[in-house]
Amino acid sequence: MKKTAIFIFILSLFLLHGIICAQEDEDKPVSAGSLLNLSGHVHTMYSSGEDSIDGFRIRRARLKLKGEILKNLHYNLQIDAVKSPCLLDASMEFSFSPLANLVLGQFKVPFSLENLTSSSALDTINRSQTVDKLCPGRDIRASGRDIGLAVNGQFKNLEYTLGIFNGSGINQQDNNENKDISARMVFSPFESLSLGISHYNGRYSPEEGAESVLKKRTGLETSAVKGGFSLKSEIIFARDADVNKVGWYFQGGFLPSKHVQAVIRYDSFDRDTAAEGDRISVLTFGLNYFFSKKTKLQVNYEFHGEEENKISNDVLLALFQIGF
Repeated sequence: MKKTAIFIFILSLFLLHGIICAQEDEDKPVSAGSLLNLSGHVHTMYSSGEDSIDGFRIRRARLKLKGEILKNLHYNLQIDAVKSPCLLDASMEFSFSPLANLVLGQFKVPFSLENLTSSSALDTINRSQTVDKLCPGRDIRASGRDIGLAVNGQFKNLEYTLGIFNGSGINQQDNNENKDISARMVFSPFESLSLGISHYNGRYSPEEGAESVLKKRTGLETSAVKGGFSLKSEIIFARDADVNKVGWYFQGGFLPSKHVQAVIRYDSFDRDTAAEGDRISVLTFGLNYFFSKKTKLQVNYEFHGEEENKISNDVLLALFQIGF
């Protein structure tokens, strides 16, 4: 039923465009690409670990549509056939000026560098556990997304985004009376360096009718890319009800040629700063081979360390991405 609704939505975009074009001057050339810009990627992954069953799976199968319906009015639609529900993004953007644009619908929460990086552009196969467990929208398994509206813009070397969201995740109605606020600001003093800060303040209810609890996040990020070298790091301070959490990662990359990239990342996550022995660390070594800009093979080995459970749960991952 939901997939049918998505198909009807896509069809309605074509019909709307036809109506608009019919009302315009017939001598004015119409660009078919202005309505529809199609892209996507498929991830086939193999994993092998001591505490899991080895095997292949289709991790992602995404299709993205974006384009211009009217002047300064754009849409963005993305689905993932592997997920249920499959709708990830469904938003409209009104572009007033470089200083201010309005986005309305379902889209990524403006928080964290890695969260806002497309899964097709990640240097490693998995996102850091810091972002996966603490970033708003990912901590509730909503792919970093939520329903709401946001204002974003850019002034010289400064970018900003300010948004208000339900806080319940994708394809969900709000289950409490509170609205969540998220803001992100990035300053780029040089073309190769960016420094960012994000803040999120809201309340979360595990289910409709349940008492909501405080949910607060503050993140700091930095990214430096020069030639074939890249350095990225983030730290996120979190508070859920009365529990304080913190996570951070540091990642380095080296691109000796246009086809090969080596990556190393250390990731640390403390589930409760008041408790001892619950910190989890992941050390990742990765190698990427690019057949083209959007088609690549990634191989990662993750060393997992837990302060309490001294068990071997390291994992070998391989992912092949076809992108267009």
